[in-house]
Amino acid sequence: MTNSGAASTMSTIAIAQGTVVSTDGTVLAYQRLGSGAPLVVCHGSFSVAGDWRRFGEAMATKRTVYLYDRRGRGLSQLAASEFALDAEVDDLAAIMALAGPGAALLGHSFGGGCALSFAQRESFTGPLILYEPRHSTRVPVSRGHIPELQRLIDAGDQDAAMAFALTHVVGLPSEAVAGMRQSPMWKALSRTIGAFPKELRLLDSLAWRPGDLDTIAGPVSLLIGEQSPVLPDAVSPDVALQELLPGLRKRVIPGEGHLAYASSPALLADIVCCCLTGGED
Repeated sequence: MTNSGAASTMSTIAIAQGTVVSTDGTVLAYQRLGSGAPLVVCHGSFSVAGDWRRFGEAMATKRTVYLYDRRGRGLSQLAASEFALDAEVDDLAAIMALAGPGAALLGHSFGGGCALSFAQRESFTGPLILYEPRHSTRVPVSRGHIPELQRLIDAGDQDAAMAFALTHVVGLPSEAVAGMRQSPMWKALSRTIGAFPKELRLLDSLAWRPGDLDTIAGPVSLLIGEQSPVLPDAVSPDVALQELLPGLRKRVIPGEGHLAYASSPALLADIVCCCLTGGED
């Protein structure tokens, strides 16, 4: 079920807004922009659909881009049901159905784990792009830091909790986190921290085994930021993604880290286009 809204005039690119209802009744908000074959973006833990808008605008002349707020984020409803990966995959399935046949899928960070799970469950045959997906590695994604992170959240200190998560879980250097704290986006980032422990528990529980991903028949690309501290975890799960997906193609985003959609959206768009067309970087 969808409800299309009026196009936004805040950008030179027309942005249509609407909602779609997931399997459990959760109402999900989305933005649609551009024209061409559809591309759905599943964002990560510390972002919302709007954070990907400049990337969407950079893609708009080549693709119809669907940016949706994951449940409990942005304008999407927070479901009363228990937080579960299956629900996230159901949400993504609803957006993919809205986008229609031939849709490509881009998942970032936690959203990469959701995208991979969707592709496995639904025997996805379209293009799948995983930008530093967060999933079970040789050590848990949480690195054992959930108790302290939860303590900071329960104490109401979102600022400290976000800084702790970025430093100890994501692995950003302290000077990078200090710089982020001075940015206009810090408050919005900090407001997303409450759901992070639940996401970490889900990621810690994921462990793909040989054969698990054989249902994925379409082309798969793995994007890694050249400067990203996430790189060792992203490419070294219990069984490397390259072993689980023999046709996987890895591409490096030069000069960028985990947040290229914010720092270099045009560059990321160019690389995503290469993934979708099979071209060279």
